[in-house]
Amino acid sequence: MRKYLLCFSLILGFLLMISSCSKNGYDNINIKKALDLMSKSTNLVLLDVRTPEEYMSGSAPNSINIDVLNTDFTSKINLLDKNKEYIVYCRSGNRSTIASSIMFTNGFLHVYNLANINYTDFVNALLTNQN
Repeated sequence: MRKYLLCFSLILGFLLMISSCSKNGYDNINIKKALDLMSKSTNLVLLDVRTPEEYMSGSAPNSINIDVLNTDFTSKINLLDKNKEYIVYCRSGNRSTIASSIMFTNGFLHVYNLANINYTDFVNALLTNQN
C-alpha cells in the first residue's frame, strides 16, 4: 500500500509541475499582473516591440524599443541580459506574442507577454499608478 501511495504522490507531483509550466515558454499576463511585477521587481525591463514610429508617438515610461518586425530583431534582443525579467508589449498583443516566443527560443528565462492588452490601457494604468 505504501508503495502505491508513494508512486501516486510522485505522479501527482510530476503532473502538477508540468501543469504549472507555461506551454509557450513565456507567461501571458494582464495589466494587474504587470503592475504587480513592476512594483516588486528590481530586475525588470519593459520591452516595446512596436515600430520606431509608433514608439516615438508615445511609449511606456522607461521602456526600450526593439521592433519585432525588423529583420535584426533577434540579433538585437540577443544583446540584452537573458537573466532579467521582460514585460513585452505592443499595440494589441499580437506582435508581443511573436516577440515573446522568439525571446524564449533564444534563451530568455523570464518573459511576460501583455497578451490582448490595448497599449493605451497599459500606459494609462502605468501613469495612474505612478501618482
